[in-house]
Amino acid sequence: MAEALRAAIVGCGRMGGTIDDEVQHTPIVLPYSHAATYAAVGGVALTALADTDGQRLAGFGERWGVPEAHRYLDYRELIERERPDLLSITTPATSHAELAVYAAGHGVRGIWCEKAMACSLAECDAVVAAVERHGVKFNLGTTRRWHPAVFALRALIESGDLGRLRAVVAFGGGPLLHSGSHACDLLLRLAGDPAVEWVQGSVEAGAAGGGGAAWDERSAHVPRDLAGSGQFRFAGGVMAYYLDAGPGGEFEVLGSEGIARIRNNGDDWELWRRGPRSGWDRPAFNPAPFPEFPRISRSINLLSDLRDAVLTGGDTLGNARVARAGTELALGVVESHRQGGARVACPIADRALYMVSK
Repeated sequence: MAEALRAAIVGCGRMGGTIDDEVQHTPIVLPYSHAATYAAVGGVALTALADTDGQRLAGFGERWGVPEAHRYLDYRELIERERPDLLSITTPATSHAELAVYAAGHGVRGIWCEKAMACSLAECDAVVAAVERHGVKFNLGTTRRWHPAVFALRALIESGDLGRLRAVVAFGGGPLLHSGSHACDLLLRLAGDPAVEWVQGSVEAGAAGGGGAAWDERSAHVPRDLAGSGQFRFAGGVMAYYLDAGPGGEFEVLGSEGIARIRNNGDDWELWRRGPRSGWDRPAFNPAPFPEFPRISRSINLLSDLRDAVLTGGDTLGNARVARAGTELALGVVESHRQGGARVACPIADRALYMVSK
């Protein structure tokens, strides 16, 4: 039997290993956190940890069975001494690019990075360049794309069962990078991860509530993660819409012959097919069974994809270029707002816009 890939986590917080406690009574199929997923997936083993908070590091290590000798306050020391095959980055987004670039240049073979990928497109570009230069595999922790029902839905779309794909829609709310990363990434996935042609949108940019920092709408440094709405045109003519309204985590796929709807944050999956309806003089969309799908953890699918890519040399479903594209949607909404609501061509020419996200 081949030796397990050695994994390490930098950032011993919520997504690192405690969020499972919060969501165990929700529709999310466990495991969800990085540590719990390493414990559940074959061929990988969690062997080292790093965090700047010594007390948190100790408690996390005890919970997940990582000996004190393999716990570090400095992620650089961890990478240089432990030489992990896989690295989880579960720190705030402001440090993601620094960590990913360092890890890629120091022997790590696969990176599982929490969202958002980074806080600017310049940082995203640096991550893409580093992982591609060193042949490192990458997946972003926008786990909705790994939901088994999304695979079933994509199979319907690819088969032509829904007719010509016209639009995908996300209903959400909350910060564009922190929460919106999930929505932007799934919009891309549902559309088949196409190239993005342009972005247009607006944000809520007035005085910040809750003690947050205000933004003057001119600066390229945005001191807080803004909420907003946007529309995007994908290559091939498919339109995508992100609406800062309605319940979060709901989506629609609109085809010429069928409509799919994701409701209640992924708990309910609906399908509607075009056909006749009694008393109507035109075709309607009638309820139809959604394809059956297995109940399996999205995080297990993500990590299995990363593990297999490292072992085989193949690509990952949420690779660094895909992750950058989703980040460009989110930051593009802000850039459009900065330009008075103008339509902004992609790739966005000015990569310097920086928006602080946790």
